[in-house]
Amino acid sequence: MALTCLLSVLAWLQILTRPASPADVTSPAPSLTVSPKYSTYRVGDSVIFTCLKPTGDQPTQFQLLRDGVEVDSPPTKIQLSQSYNLPSLNVHDSGSYQCRYWITEQKTMSNLSAPITINVYDRPPPPSLSADPACPTYLVGEQVTLSCLDPKIREVTGYRFYNERSREISTHAPDPSGGAKLVFLALHMADAGSYTCKYWKAESGQEILSVGSQPFSVSVLEPPPLPALSVDPPSGVIKEWLPLHITCTAPRGARERRFRFYKDGAELVPGKRWFPINAMGSGTGTRNFSVLSIPRAGPDSIGEFTCGYEEKVCRRWVSSPRSLAVNVTVTDDQVFLLRFLVVGGSFFLINGLIFLISHCCL
Repeated sequence: MALTCLLSVLAWLQILTRPASPADVTSPAPSLTVSPKYSTYRVGDSVIFTCLKPTGDQPTQFQLLRDGVEVDSPPTKIQLSQSYNLPSLNVHDSGSYQCRYWITEQKTMSNLSAPITINVYDRPPPPSLSADPACPTYLVGEQVTLSCLDPKIREVTGYRFYNERSREISTHAPDPSGGAKLVFLALHMADAGSYTCKYWKAESGQEILSVGSQPFSVSVLEPPPLPALSVDPPSGVIKEWLPLHITCTAPRGARERRFRFYKDGAELVPGKRWFPINAMGSGTGTRNFSVLSIPRAGPDSIGEFTCGYEEKVCRRWVSSPRSLAVNVTVTDDQVFLLRFLVVGGSFFLINGLIFLISHCCL
């Protein structure tokens, strides 16, 4: 009996005199904070966790855990710091975070802090951006509507449109029919450029912004300028039955263009019997000139000629102003002979008088 009591006392003495280990003694739990503080974050965001020790303790090491596992990436493994920087969040960074600390001299480890849960969302897929009407080129003053449509994402909060410098130019709430629209009631030259759009969803006070759409380029042109009209011969006076050529030239290039010629305000239609015309290049094409060829000038060729052209812009034909007028005069053989005799006779008469005066006087 005495031996049994002695053994019990020795066992208790051994327990009481055994050195303490971190598992045996614990310190008060720290508090964990996160900045900026949201419950929802986007991929690429940066956050800083701070483990705040209780007053009076002097920790020598801090530890940050996510879902019970230490966060040990190089940017966060700082032995003597109580701040942990996660510079670029990813989806796998979602979880419940806690922290604790050690005091090496006292061989103590703190309890875990209260958890902070964060959710990291990947950027939603891009929307589509389209134009109505969809054209490679628009004219000043035309109306164009850009439509941004998300890929069937539910609960979209809003849409944003950006110009080619990635500057936000417009924010829209969702249309009842879906998506959002940016309307140009009358295009200006300053509206030319590349446009993109994005949509976002509100998650716990944080905006989850989508990937940007493919850019859509808006090219804006001034209305078609005045063409130039020239005639061969340049004087516009031509002998009857000789060929007459009138050229209409547009001052800029275009994908599709067609020319029109006018005489005394009426359009000349190739193929009329009373006015044989061969209008080279007058059909649809990319050339910037067209020639009205009259094989034999006649009385019907006399008059005031003008020309114009049409450019195909955004699925419609747009007319230019008409050129300055060129007057054409046709002389017949008798008139031509009479002029020749008058001019020639005058030449001989004048020279004869000069000869007689100089001969008589000298």
